[in-house]
Amino acid sequence: MIKHLLYAFLFSLIFISSYENTTKVSLNARPISYPESWTLMQQLNWEKINLHYHYSPNIKNSIGFVYAKYDNEDEQLYAGQWNHLLFRKNEKKSQANLYSKLQLGQLDLEESDESYFHLDYQLSYDWETRRHFYAVSLGTTYDGPEESFTQNQSARIGIAPYLVDYGKLHTWLMLQFEHHPNEIDSDNRLIWTPLIRLFKGDVLIELGVNSNQKLLFNSIIRF
Repeated sequence: MIKHLLYAFLFSLIFISSYENTTKVSLNARPISYPESWTLMQQLNWEKINLHYHYSPNIKNSIGFVYAKYDNEDEQLYAGQWNHLLFRKNEKKSQANLYSKLQLGQLDLEESDESYFHLDYQLSYDWETRRHFYAVSLGTTYDGPEESFTQNQSARIGIAPYLVDYGKLHTWLMLQFEHHPNEIDSDNRLIWTPLIRLFKGDVLIELGVNSNQKLLFNSIIRF
């Protein structure tokens, strides 16, 4: 695990340091980008690997496609996703955002060759300055053989150890908490993850190790 994490970290530093910022737009992990742009988001964690490719027609919306492969399961997800900016408040030294995220699609079980309707809805809020970051997300999912609702909540706190100009390599140290009350495995009901976020220009990478000893590796590329 440690060796794989070091390899991923070194790769990330090389990749993000060599990437040139041609659009002069600073990157963040929010689900909507600047108008008429495309975004590829990848997530790898204890639960699944997730790919999300979306288009932002304006500053309040993005529409895209999601594919997910669940770890240690025979489940695959195919869904459309709509992200919408509900509220934004810009202050002189801070910004706050409230987003809604809606997924509609199909969950396939490979071994049984069965498919189920999938619905996922989340509200996410973040507040940040150039030095501090706070975020919280509340979600519910409906799918699976039981055709029931499951709940999930997550939160993040972060700090930037140094400040640099836009276009330079930015670093954030973060701590993430996840609560999955419907999880059967008690080790996965409450998960905390220390992680490092690096971004420069239109590329963002996150690396960490979960409390259940699983690797977290997220990346975002904007076009």
